[in-house]
Amino acid sequence: MGMQVYQDGSYKVYRAGHNYIVHNARYDFKEKHSHVHNFQIAKKLIHCVTHRIIPRSFNFYLLTSLTRISDDEDYIAKVESLIEVRKQKGKKQQYCNRSA
Repeated sequence: MGMQVYQDGSYKVYRAGHNYIVHNARYDFKEKHSHVHNFQIAKKLIHCVTHRIIPRSFNFYLLTSLTRISDDEDYIAKVESLIEVRKQKGKKQQYCNRSA
């Protein structure tokens, strides 16, 4: 594990090479942590979990990261249901202007 660079309550962010690790310190490291590429994303994950926000703009990886670091079962269930709905809808069709 790298050097701690940020802490908000029981959530800590560690620098690990070019990436960051978000860890819920109330639990063992193996149970509640997630890897991200950006420090601002790490802080956003912590903000979302502590304020029970489910961002609609997050991709599957970041939504899964929310479930990995949260300890609130209701919040985890809501995020997982959003993931399931997105999986059922499938990929969005890309727009292509055929008249050009």
